[in-house]
Amino acid sequence: MADVEKDPRWSLLSSTLPMLIDGKLVTDGPTSDIVSSRNRKVVGKFAVADAAISDKAVAAARKAAPGWAGLSGYERGKYLVKIAEIMESHAADFEFLDAVDIGKPLTAVRYSDMPVSLSALAYFAGRGQDLSSRSADLGDPHVSHRARLEPYGVVLEVLPWNGPLWTGVQRMAAILAAGNVAIMKPSELASASFSYLASLIADVLPPGVLTVLNGKGSVVGSHLVTHPDVAMVSLTGGVETGVRVLQDTAAQVKRVSLELGGKNPNIVMADADLENAIRWSAMGGFSNSGQICVCGSRILVQRPVYEEFAKGMVEAAKAQVVGDPLLETTQMGPVVGEVHFEKVWGYIDHAIKNGEGELLVGGERYTDDTRAGGWYVPPTVFGGVTPGCVIEKEEIFGPVVTLTPFDTLDEALAIANDTTFGLASGIFTSTVENAEKASRELQAGAVYVNQWFGGGMQAPAQGYKTSGLGGVGIEKYLQTKNIFTRTNGD
Repeated sequence: MADVEKDPRWSLLSSTLPMLIDGKLVTDGPTSDIVSSRNRKVVGKFAVADAAISDKAVAAARKAAPGWAGLSGYERGKYLVKIAEIMESHAADFEFLDAVDIGKPLTAVRYSDMPVSLSALAYFAGRGQDLSSRSADLGDPHVSHRARLEPYGVVLEVLPWNGPLWTGVQRMAAILAAGNVAIMKPSELASASFSYLASLIADVLPPGVLTVLNGKGSVVGSHLVTHPDVAMVSLTGGVETGVRVLQDTAAQVKRVSLELGGKNPNIVMADADLENAIRWSAMGGFSNSGQICVCGSRILVQRPVYEEFAKGMVEAAKAQVVGDPLLETTQMGPVVGEVHFEKVWGYIDHAIKNGEGELLVGGERYTDDTRAGGWYVPPTVFGGVTPGCVIEKEEIFGPVVTLTPFDTLDEALAIANDTTFGLASGIFTSTVENAEKASRELQAGAVYVNQWFGGGMQAPAQGYKTSGLGGVGIEKYLQTKNIFTRTNGD
């Protein structure tokens, strides 16, 4: 077994990771600890902002905005391509930092987060050259119309902790491609990889075009959200945080986009390919230790195949290699931090104590030295779960799935839609009629048929109900100006 403690990449954390303000890397002033999820140890530090630093950063961004907006989409795209080249040459460093910081396995970053990041930079480098305007026939031959897409100016992007690298790069690329300048605010639980990115590209972009500010959301985030020179706020996070952003920005009538949580139903019909359904359902429930907004944690199984499916899910859970995220063999690492660790265990303990379902696998804390020393939660499956109970209804955001039997598709759809969330959903079936009915009636912004996960930059999904607000993709970073021109004096 490799001695991960001798990995030369530990040197990446030997110095304070910086912020990026007005084209300069900032490390002086207050700092915050990087506490590794794998062993609960402090492994480094990152610089954090206060109100004064934040004001300085916003002023620099506002100053840079007109010049950046004035570039052509082609010119902005060249910057994004350059960033992609730099990121790709340091791919192994990003793998290491996310593994140490948030517990995401090296291989997950390598085969998911990095490709998505690089793809986003390439995609939006081209997309920024194709921000097409439109025109309408107004019925008057002397009046022409065109709708012009324009940037907001200074855009604040508040990042989540469960996918800081790919989420951050994807959002940053869209913001910049649209002609805005970007202020990126990583989570205080997951600042390492994006701070490192700032150190690599500080001299690539014109000063002020990209700003990276670290710190607590309650301090730095709140100050930036209400800053009068921040024209638009975009957040990916929990519903409670989204509500606070709406409340904080209401008096300013500020443009806001929220991509929030989910408690996503996954329907497995009796006619489904069970091997395929089990494979995807395990991926949908346990990937990234269940810390994915679109994870399929609420599995509804038609009664004739319920026992067989439950057995398969138990075997899939047991087959997960849970361990040190720095090892190549690890499939599932720890959850992000102590507070979240205790939250997930609170749900598991509550379900066991209150008989909310039969514990089929998992649900016991690790006792070995490696996993007991970190924030590891085993893949956990509860069977025979009654719809509406706490563990079936509330977003856990951990590797915990519930199995609920049903008889008819109509019954399954009623259970699936009985939630305040509406982010993602899915169905496994070999019948076109079942797939079409579910696709029409599931109340969610994304429907997966015979797979879990899907989409991308080309097909961004907006959550229904409390799961989303304010648009998605590059369009959410643009506003529309309608221009009406009369060609004579009549």
